[in-house]
Amino acid sequence: MEPQHYIRLSALNDMIHDTINSRFEGQRFWVLADITNHSFKADKKIHYFELVEKAQKGSAITAKILGKSWGIGAVRIEEFEKKTGQLFTNNLHVLVQVSVDYHPLYGLSASVLDVDSNFMLGILEQQRNATLERLVRENDFIEKAVDGYSTLNSRLKLPAVIQRMAVISSSSSAGNEDFRHTMQHNDFGYVFQIDDYYTVVQGDNNAKLFLNKLIEIYNTGIPYDAVVINRGGGSQSDFLIFDNYNIGRAVAKFPIAVITGIGHQKNVSITDLMAHTHTKTPTKAAEFIIAHNRSFEIQILSIQQNIVIKSQQLFHGRYRELNEINNAVSRNVRQLVQLHGEELTRTNQRIISSSRAVLYEHQKILILSAHQMVQSPKILLQQKKNDLVQIRNSIKNSSDAYLRREKLMLEHHQKSILMMSPQNILRKGYAIVKVNEKIVSSGENIEAGQEIEVILRDTKLINTVKEKIQYDGRETDL
Repeated sequence: MEPQHYIRLSALNDMIHDTINSRFEGQRFWVLADITNHSFKADKKIHYFELVEKAQKGSAITAKILGKSWGIGAVRIEEFEKKTGQLFTNNLHVLVQVSVDYHPLYGLSASVLDVDSNFMLGILEQQRNATLERLVRENDFIEKAVDGYSTLNSRLKLPAVIQRMAVISSSSSAGNEDFRHTMQHNDFGYVFQIDDYYTVVQGDNNAKLFLNKLIEIYNTGIPYDAVVINRGGGSQSDFLIFDNYNIGRAVAKFPIAVITGIGHQKNVSITDLMAHTHTKTPTKAAEFIIAHNRSFEIQILSIQQNIVIKSQQLFHGRYRELNEINNAVSRNVRQLVQLHGEELTRTNQRIISSSRAVLYEHQKILILSAHQMVQSPKILLQQKKNDLVQIRNSIKNSSDAYLRREKLMLEHHQKSILMMSPQNILRKGYAIVKVNEKIVSSGENIEAGQEIEVILRDTKLINTVKEKIQYDGRETDL
């Protein structure tokens, strides 16, 4: 048998190399493909991967070629990651510019020269919009609103003062340290209790760990005023966890108000949209809480100032009323004294006149009796003298009794006025109840939850009605 003609493998590869290079040399192609089997040699800045095409229905691979990128291509990939926030890694559907290469040793491959960032941003936005549509469609506690989204969490009312809060963050987060520093060194001296719940707050594959922390906070049963989600800066891909459907749903339904300080300046995550309040950074979240408490303090100070002003106005008003009453009493007393003084004067004059007449009549009788009773003058004189003493005492007793009665009457009027004064009534343990600055004596227009003002002898109380119970006034604990 004659030996067959043959060539070396390297010669065959050289022929393939020459053929491919002559066909594709200088040509560039924009290709849609998925990234698989990616690896990156950081020291050499070279990416190795496979470009694959999958069937439209199913996951069967219909085309595949080895890929690599270095030099200007690696720079373009780095720019792509910065612009989109998405790492160039497995399972990405990308639009890349490639050139076709054949190497006698490494075989056929495609060199990636550029990556279309806008194409990837469009995909991420589509995924984000699809997640938002699914949240609204599948959950009746999430509604699309004109200015964003209305959720069960966003509709919660924040406590008037936020003091105790649960914070979800990374244990090594510099942003969380900034949050704590801002809270602990606030300008108003507010004191906060912060409970940390550390977990991984980046990477979509860590969503389950994040959800477990929310569940842990709920299961503690601690009545937190708010839950704060903190995260410092990072790449866009680090924030993809906050666009996760399950996390967005859990935050939207969480029964405690959620405040986010995720630290992403450019975009608003789905978690931000589902939360009660979202801020740009952990520091901004702390400033929001401090400002919220400051607003309450300002309201209290304003109420305090209004109470002082109203108290002064009420005091001056009542003081004027008391002065008017006092002046009226003084005038009435003077008039009564003057009236009764004139009457006493007239009475005294009548008594004097009557006394003179009586004395005159008795004098005539005495003279007559003296003539008639010459034999017993001393006895007769003594009897008449006794009669005069009795008459004088009778006159004096009548005058003194009248003056005592009038004095007692004046004292009675004065005591009645003192007993009816507001200060005396308050000292006896009674209170004045005011609603909307008006004194009320019936609970007809007072409802549970309404604020009332209770005025005691030395204190004014601002209360909120916890419960309203009707009763007919016949049964009392007084």
